[in-house]
Amino acid sequence: MTAKPGIRETKKQETRRALGFAAFELASTRGLDGFVVEDVTDQVGVSRRTFFNYFNRKEEAVVAVSGFMFDDALAEMQRRSPDEPLFTSLQAVVKFVCGPNNLVSGKYVAICKKYPELVPYDLAVREVMVTEAYKALVDRLPSEQRSTFYPLALIHAVIAVLAAAMDRASESPEADVDDLIDEAFGYLRHGFDPTSST
Repeated sequence: MTAKPGIRETKKQETRRALGFAAFELASTRGLDGFVVEDVTDQVGVSRRTFFNYFNRKEEAVVAVSGFMFDDALAEMQRRSPDEPLFTSLQAVVKFVCGPNNLVSGKYVAICKKYPELVPYDLAVREVMVTEAYKALVDRLPSEQRSTFYPLALIHAVIAVLAAAMDRASESPEADVDDLIDEAFGYLRHGFDPTSST
């Protein structure tokens, strides 16, 4: 089990999250070109120097919220029973973090679509997600599966179908995010080939 962070580390995490969410909200309301780093630091009540202790530029801060949602997902996964079926846990965690009650996830997809310059930063965050998700997933697998291709393939598949579901939701406001997540996990559970009998 991951050790609980100390007070100093917790404070740093809180500051990083505050800066990231402030940058994200400013990008949502003003557009990526409608604010500068000082606007972010003014909202959080820290110095410009403090901002650059955590991020190299505002674009990096905006996409950091994706990593924060992922951190929340890992924490939720750790709270769930290790005896729960893996796919049940994964589906519940995805709904917890990206379901209709989380307005951030929908906004995030829209912002990344509107500002393609964010894509390289988003991809960098996703690389970290894959690494950390792999570590967390391996702990939930039987020992004979841990060194196989299965955990890495599953992680990439989950991220891919989740991205597709969120993309569809951002393009179709009438779409139900929960239903899309259920459909996505249906493909993961049963496969994409409609002619398959398995």
